[in-house]
Amino acid sequence: MGTAQARYEETRKHPRYNCDLGVEVRVGDAKTGYWGTLADICLGGCYINTFSPLPAGTSVVLLVRTPLADVNIAGKTVTFHPGVGMGIEFSGFVTPADEANLKTLVTELSQTV
Repeated sequence: MGTAQARYEETRKHPRYNCDLGVEVRVGDAKTGYWGTLADICLGGCYINTFSPLPAGTSVVLLVRTPLADVNIAGKTVTFHPGVGMGIEFSGFVTPADEANLKTLVTELSQTV
């Protein structure tokens, strides 16, 4: 089992960091969404704990609330675990500042490990 897990982790492009931040999930062009909790995040994606995960392939926009700044990130669901949560792969940022804010967040999380 350890070997399979090691192979799985090696396929990730970016290291993930545990966190506990609020995130609003919006589908498509919706102006409002629903709230979940980030379980982990990296520069390429995140996992959101929520009782209402969206099916894989759903386009979303995330609003991550951090102590320093909000981060708006576009993405799509890639994993779906009913009653537990969903994995999101990032596809872009609403503004260049959002990308910089995500990098700052990930850097801060990496230093607390």
